[in-house]
Amino acid sequence: MKYSGLAQEFHQLLRSVDRISAGQAAVCDWGEAPLTFGVHIVPKDGLYRNGRFTFKFSLHDQYPQYPPRVVCLTNIYHPNIDTVDEYEGEICLSLLDEWQPTFTLEDVIIGLLFLLYHPNLEEPLSPFFEPCMKYEEFAEKVHLSLQGGVVEDYVFQRNQVDEKEPVAMVTRSANQEPVAMVTRVTNQEPVAMVTRVANQEPVAMVTKVPNQEPVAMVTRVTNQEPVAMVTRVTNQEPVAMVTRVANQEPVA
Repeated sequence: MKYSGLAQEFHQLLRSVDRISAGQAAVCDWGEAPLTFGVHIVPKDGLYRNGRFTFKFSLHDQYPQYPPRVVCLTNIYHPNIDTVDEYEGEICLSLLDEWQPTFTLEDVIIGLLFLLYHPNLEEPLSPFFEPCMKYEEFAEKVHLSLQGGVVEDYVFQRNQVDEKEPVAMVTRSANQEPVAMVTRVTNQEPVAMVTRVANQEPVAMVTKVPNQEPVAMVTRVTNQEPVAMVTRVTNQEPVAMVTRVANQEPVA
């Protein structure tokens, strides 16, 4: 694929990843030419609920004629992901094995979510597993691994995020594009935060209060530009407040 086509698909992924994953995935760590990038996934349900798993995507220079190489960077007790043997996070995903040029990066992320929700015990890749393992035993060991326990003589790091913590943090390297954070609050609407490096562009927060209109806050780094707040009261007109940092311009 030419760079322009790849860039177009990648930026489409940035816009759509939250929607296609129901808020369970985010893209991270990409450069100017996005041939390599990461994806954080935090399942909301299933055996791996609230675990944070990071996958690295490496695109062939002839993508999409060739599938992306996807490896898991997070140690995980999973029959179809091998993060503790010589395979270095190898993933057994039929979508990649049966790749077609019409498949997309969005399809791969959906496939990874499916793998986390529906592990295949009958065709294990990881050396921890035998095809005869009972599901109940498997489920207990998954829970133990996420809590930081010892499974099959292997010590797993605790991997459980609070439901109010960010799903993922999206970053580029220093002096480039902004740091972006996406998180959801239980039983509420999404909270989205976008911030740039200190002493540069403003911090911006947008949040939605249940059954009301959005509250929007825009603020810059201390000792720089003004703080501005705009909020709407239910069934009324907007209230607007603009203030500047202390020791600077007046409040209006």
